Amino acid sequence: MRPVGTALLATLTTLALAACSPEAEQPVEEQPRQEFAPGSYEVDPATGETRAVVNNEDGTTIMRAGETVPPRLPEGFSIYPGAEIRNTIQIGRDDATGVVVSLASEDSLADLVAFYRRQAEAAGVDVAIDLKTGAMTTIAGEAPDGTSFAFQASGATGETTGQLTLRRGLN
Repeated sequence: MRPVGTALLATLTTLALAACSPEAEQPVEEQPRQEFAPGSYEVDPATGETRAVVNNEDGTTIMRAGETVPPRLPEGFSIYPGAEIRNTIQIGRDDATGVVVSLASEDSLADLVAFYRRQAEAAGVDVAIDLKTGAMTTIAGEAPDGTSFAFQASGATGETTGQLTLRRGLN
């Protein structure tokens, strides 16, 4: 089974580096000729939303991140009722998608974890990871269709914060 949760972060890092970095392994004169523009990066000064476009041999990948970016969740998944969305990272390329949603709720850690476990299992995810460390709980798994799921949450006095990560088709 592939690592769950960190895969999307690794994809974001790879995409950002690919869009901004020259190929260090090859001298300039030996670099293959690219037939596409490498991409673009911009920040909306009014909303703080970041938008990046990366073009490569896999196609065009678009990333949007910020407090006002609406999360596009796969069928069967939703935001915990009454939770405040604090940040969203949305990535898409053709049929490949990924989303990371940071949220907060006044409800208990156990309530949020149970809510996302039910959604994951109903979507066919085998929740193979259930890890509790101190005040943090992580559940994660993968569905037969390749959808990766992870939910991490920690509880503080009067507030539970969490991060929902869903990915399909992004390597």
